[in-house]
Amino acid sequence: MDVSASGRDRYPLDPSDKVDAFILTHAHLDHSGYGPALVRDYDCDFYATPPTVDISEVLLKDFLSLIPEDEERPYSHREIAALRKKERSIRFRIPTELDGGWEIIPFNAGHVLGSVMLYFRSPSGHTILYTGDLNTSNTRTLRGADVNLPEVEYLIIESTYGGNEDIHPSRKKVERKFVEDIKATIEEGGVTIIPAFALGRAQEVILTLIHFMESGFLPEVPIFIDGMIREVSKFYTMYWSWLRPELQRRIRESKQGLFDHKAIEEVRSRDEILELSEPFIVVTTSGMLQGGPILTYLKYYGVDSRNMIYLTGYQVKGTRGRMLLDGIREIPMPDGTTINIRAKIGFADFSAHADQPNLINFISKLRSVKEVILVHGEPDKMIQLRQKLAKRKIPAYIPELGETIYL
Repeated sequence: MDVSASGRDRYPLDPSDKVDAFILTHAHLDHSGYGPALVRDYDCDFYATPPTVDISEVLLKDFLSLIPEDEERPYSHREIAALRKKERSIRFRIPTELDGGWEIIPFNAGHVLGSVMLYFRSPSGHTILYTGDLNTSNTRTLRGADVNLPEVEYLIIESTYGGNEDIHPSRKKVERKFVEDIKATIEEGGVTIIPAFALGRAQEVILTLIHFMESGFLPEVPIFIDGMIREVSKFYTMYWSWLRPELQRRIRESKQGLFDHKAIEEVRSRDEILELSEPFIVVTTSGMLQGGPILTYLKYYGVDSRNMIYLTGYQVKGTRGRMLLDGIREIPMPDGTTINIRAKIGFADFSAHADQPNLINFISKLRSVKEVILVHGEPDKMIQLRQKLAKRKIPAYIPELGETIYL
């Protein structure tokens, strides 16, 4: 699903396509957003990990609630609930048989809670690896993607950060700059607004804030969690066995939720927050400023130069987040008005995607790859990644949207 589009343009799938199964790598809406319509229209089974099933249901319901009243809904709340009836649970490294003699084996993708790469084996023995969204590096919540994989003939891999300039700084440097900027904002009496994806990015940000408050580096100001983040974060405690061993141990020993901390406060009334005069931090949705509570905070706090709006990840072209990142300060709002943003704009790349060097390294480690198919990236980045792979004698193909590929 294209999060920057509206109406039918969000859903590029040709309705004439035949769908035998809906296999979901993770719960982010650009992957899950059309799922209920697929299952409804094609009566296909729905395969996903238990965390992905639970989290996607929450995100899909929230997505429906944000669609403007004058825009047609692609499916109903009843059809979201119907996904449960077609659910087929999958787990790391456990083979699952599909109709027609196909087999899938999920491997950890390291992207967000419950995310998987999908390893397909055809009845004739041919193999395909679809990475979904991929992160090869450890984060505060998850281990990096599995690299000890079986032989792969055809690789379908994301290329979000496939460009030549896409080299992530170390997470340690990212976090340090992030908290230094927030500390300076607090000392100036300002408010820090952090738009974040409800799944993945928000949890990384919150744990980073907690860590630096506990270490004494950050002043212990209130951290308000708004939007779907609070509800999604509960699944990180529910599915603690899917997290990094260090966090599993912390949850077992403390017998508390992962985000139970005295500085964290649930938003009961935004009006009460807007009346506060002391510095605080808000972590809220949506991560690209396309909807949700962030728009309220943007209107109120974005006009004050003491405050900071801190972007924490990839911003798709055409989104308000990308406008701010590109230096645009006259930001159009859904009601037709425009806001003149005077707040400082920060950016910390809490990326849950592999950068170009790590994508190339991941590809190079696979055995017996005949062809690489690049997807999920801006055209110029995919071209640059293909060129880098060509220098290593690795053939790569960039399909057109909607193209059928015969292997």
